[in-house]
Amino acid sequence: MRNRILSSYIVAILLTTLFLNVVESEFQDDPPVDDSGVEQKVLIIGIDGVRGDVAEIVAQRNDSAFGRIKENGAWSFNSTVGPYAISGPGWSSMLTGVWCDRHGVVDNSFHGSTHSSVPDIFEIVETYDSNMRTAAVYWWEPIGYEILSEDSVDVLERFESDELVRDRAVELLTNDEELDVLLVSIDTPDAAGHKYGFSPEVDEYVEAVNASNDMATEIMDALEQRNMSNENWITIITSDHGGGGRFLQNHYPSEPLDRRTFMLVDGGSTVAGEMTNEPVVVDVVVTALTHMEIPLPEGAATLDGRALAFTPSAPPAREPTCGEPAIYLRVDEMIGIVIGVPILVAASIWWSRRHTPPPQEDEEE
Repeated sequence: MRNRILSSYIVAILLTTLFLNVVESEFQDDPPVDDSGVEQKVLIIGIDGVRGDVAEIVAQRNDSAFGRIKENGAWSFNSTVGPYAISGPGWSSMLTGVWCDRHGVVDNSFHGSTHSSVPDIFEIVETYDSNMRTAAVYWWEPIGYEILSEDSVDVLERFESDELVRDRAVELLTNDEELDVLLVSIDTPDAAGHKYGFSPEVDEYVEAVNASNDMATEIMDALEQRNMSNENWITIITSDHGGGGRFLQNHYPSEPLDRRTFMLVDGGSTVAGEMTNEPVVVDVVVTALTHMEIPLPEGAATLDGRALAFTPSAPPAREPTCGEPAIYLRVDEMIGIVIGVPILVAASIWWSRRHTPPPQEDEEE
């Protein structure tokens, strides 16, 4: 009898313990998810020739890429591209994380370039982990044959229009499950600026920036449709130069207004709000590598930028000392000079003839 009572008592204790464990599990918070397997990934959208003030106007559309990041991420409409507002050094600095006094590019001739010895972001990623999947789609040709190399980019493709670039970017984000780094280069604003003028007062230019914003929105929409269960992406959107400072339809190398553009960063450990500590184009690579948890180069290879979107109090970037571009004026300005000089010469001859008294004839004896 005593054994039966003892057995019943033990069974009761076990059932009570089991019941309490079940109840406790029902009301406890879910256990923390082990995110050690989450892969850190990067989308960089570079848009050629976007003034910061026009980007800010376009960002007023809350449903757009610019507007979303201004609302939720880190942003600046007063970032700079370095000493020279030219595509060659602008894109080079954006994709290497160092200034023109190190990558050697000061104009679009790429004369003096040291890209063969200065690694770009894809080379750094490739060196760190050759299994990472990378892609770059672009329109401006020098990006593919002067700055980047197919040796370090798994997918390096040029297209004849920004629409095709956008479509390929969307396709990669939709179908390439292994993709880790994607660079997208859009050129529409620069083309419109040179044709109509870089200015918030030029409707065609503002519309071109709007169109690029729409393309960026479609690309970000494709990114958001991915299976994010083991992915953590950041998006960086910026430009290589502004324009319209000294010449409406151009970007003069050292003109301050032409050197100012914008930078938007969203995702990861981004600190939301305006980046006020002098954001610069060389911050792009450092921000991307920091997010991907790839060790930054050290010593002589130390990058010039900072992960300002993650560390707003970071000290200012190093000031570069670069050689001057071989040619300050673009072809259309040179044409203006060629046309203008003959006109000035003709005017000078006309003025001289008009104000030179006729020779006096000798009087007959």
